[in-house]
Amino acid sequence: MQTALDVLLAIVALYPVLTAALWIAGGLMFRLWDERPSDPLPETERDWPGVSVLIPAYNEAAVIATSVRAALKSDYPRFEVLVLDDGSSDETEAAAIEAGAGDRRLRVLRDPVNRGKAEQLNLGFARARHELVMVTDADTHMHPRAIRFLVARIESSPVLAAVAGAPHVTNRDGVLCAMQVLEAAAIIGLVRRTQSLTGRVGIVAGVLGLFRRDRVLAVGGYDGRMATEDIDLTWRLLIAGWQTAYEPRALVGMQVPSSLHALWAQRKRWARGQGEVLHAHLRDVCRWRNHRMWLLGLESLASLIWVACLLCSLVLSVLNVLFGQHLGFFGVGLGWGVAISTVAVVQLTVAVVLSYPYDHWDVRAMVLGPLYPILFWLISASAAINQQITALIRGPRDQRVVWDIPREPLDSTSP
Repeated sequence: MQTALDVLLAIVALYPVLTAALWIAGGLMFRLWDERPSDPLPETERDWPGVSVLIPAYNEAAVIATSVRAALKSDYPRFEVLVLDDGSSDETEAAAIEAGAGDRRLRVLRDPVNRGKAEQLNLGFARARHELVMVTDADTHMHPRAIRFLVARIESSPVLAAVAGAPHVTNRDGVLCAMQVLEAAAIIGLVRRTQSLTGRVGIVAGVLGLFRRDRVLAVGGYDGRMATEDIDLTWRLLIAGWQTAYEPRALVGMQVPSSLHALWAQRKRWARGQGEVLHAHLRDVCRWRNHRMWLLGLESLASLIWVACLLCSLVLSVLNVLFGQHLGFFGVGLGWGVAISTVAVVQLTVAVVLSYPYDHWDVRAMVLGPLYPILFWLISASAAINQQITALIRGPRDQRVVWDIPREPLDSTSP
């Protein structure tokens, strides 16, 4: 049992260090090679292609006005905004229309039936007037130049099917929200920078992403059975042979869970969605023609294996104490905890430096850096055990996913 425990502890200890080193190196390389200091501009405004902005909404009367106004204020010559009202029972439609103030670029499409976010997005892609389609959430507000940066990025290569924007947390009061500010920079920002170097960004999230309409339609659009329809669509685009990228200058403000209950519900959905995606696509990813996706697939599997090893090592450690009376691992565990906190601070420092031109507030959250692994690893690991393993085995549920998320009034501070 001691040998098994030693092996598990080695895996648990080394994995976070190796991944942190990978993300740090990738983030720095992206900054040097691919994070342009300014956006390339066409010779005239007429050279910018048209963009359709989709905002799916269900019972979003409290927040939809801010999102619509921000979209309509975009510094971009040719675009439309489509609010996709998914059978809301509140005043979402009226609030969106009022926010548009008669702007002819806004269309509010109300569906009397609650079909789910994925189905509404599919309807939006079908009704979009332009070949470039942006997706954003109803509780977000995009930066006025976000569309320009995303279009400049996707037009830089014909093999790009989608580009992910850069989410930044706007509700920053409290420890939970402050830690998610760090997460957006140190985890989301660094990981997507690194993945973008290979053209394989694994999540073009619904919070802000730009897609080539024909390529989304060619792979069948969003799957309404998936808990995380955005991850599933991204993987299908990659499996089809296209590439995805990240644009850190395309900023979007977003609300994050401010209570443990809401955070737990979110992480369970994310874990379930990742398991469903692995179940649906892992076999295709393993084929030679998709070998460029192997690193992405390995990363997803490795994180789940690490969670399992962490759980097993904790169980064996307790048994070791109860029956073997070996207490030495407590000292090892303390030393590992100090080392991980140090690694977390280094990773956060690099992430904050890279994101500082876009979000100066991150520096004030650095004091929470050493605590981040304790709380968020525990929550994410628990969610993976609770949802991801089951979803990996069983796959997506038969019924479509519907949504009903209570919203608080949106902080309209621009990112």
